Amino acid sequence: MAKRSFIFLLLLSLFPFATAPAQAAQSKIKIGIVYDVGGRGDKSYDDAAAIGIDAAKKKFGLSDFDVRELVTTGIDFDRENRVEFLVKAKYDLVIGIGPSFNQAMTFMSEKYPENQFAIVGSSGVESLNVSCMAFGMNEGSYLAGIMAALNSKNGKVGYLGDSDNPKNDLALRNFQAGVKSAAKKVKVFARNPNTSADADITNLAGQGVDVIFANWSRNSSVITSLTKLAKAKKSIKLIGVRPEQFFLATKDAQKFLIGYVNQRFDLAVIDLFTAAVANKTITEDVDAANGVFGRKYNLANNGVDLIATNADQASKSAVAKAKAAILAKNIKVIN
Repeated sequence: MAKRSFIFLLLLSLFPFATAPAQAAQSKIKIGIVYDVGGRGDKSYDDAAAIGIDAAKKKFGLSDFDVRELVTTGIDFDRENRVEFLVKAKYDLVIGIGPSFNQAMTFMSEKYPENQFAIVGSSGVESLNVSCMAFGMNEGSYLAGIMAALNSKNGKVGYLGDSDNPKNDLALRNFQAGVKSAAKKVKVFARNPNTSADADITNLAGQGVDVIFANWSRNSSVITSLTKLAKAKKSIKLIGVRPEQFFLATKDAQKFLIGYVNQRFDLAVIDLFTAAVANKTITEDVDAANGVFGRKYNLANNGVDLIATNADQASKSAVAKAKAAILAKNIKVIN
């Protein structure tokens, strides 16, 4: 017996940290994700977030046991159920992907005030225990205006907005400001489609518009309309918004796309994981007057940018100069 005890003590002295991996595993954070409809492979919010999830898991050595991924059917009741399932399963942070989780996160954060939640792509949840990872469209819209103006041959550009978006008017005003800063004589025509963009795009084409900034994402009628017009020899260039516009990933979209405002959902997710692993929460001022906290992404923190694809070189240079001027605070966008 004494001999066995001696051997045990000898081994313990030689390998004092033999139990460290097990202890580390037990101390790992547990993070739950609820994707919007479709999940991975949706070419939209979920795919963009998944890039960040995979990068964060690799960075922090997290396994599938540490990070649980669920997909909603799209019904509010289902969103709430899946969020609540993760709360009851003792996940330290529950993240909803996309603005459609506003209602679910509002309800669950009130029901479970001691738990921590986050929503990526929204500034619509007024709760201290919800980190709203929001993306401003003011800078991106301003830059899109510059790109549109300098790629228009007819001197007429269009804006497609969504009247249900509370920031739609702000995006339009910044787009108009960007257009005027690049070419004062270029005219802006704005439309707010409802269930389909076909009639509105046809209307814009009839007015001579040859570049459209689409801040409207309900369906792929944007691309089908542009395709139909192209066959009628009325080609219109497109500036879009990613990741929400899933239709920008199609081959047909590449025929018209000259650039897009990019919102870094992957970066927001990595930031949330980084904070959670450090046992912290992200509660910066997003809209303090309305009780919204989290983080607002823009050019300065690399969360928002205008990516040029097939835009002409003059517009690329002008956009680059405008970015630098915004960062230097020599250009003030409308907030």
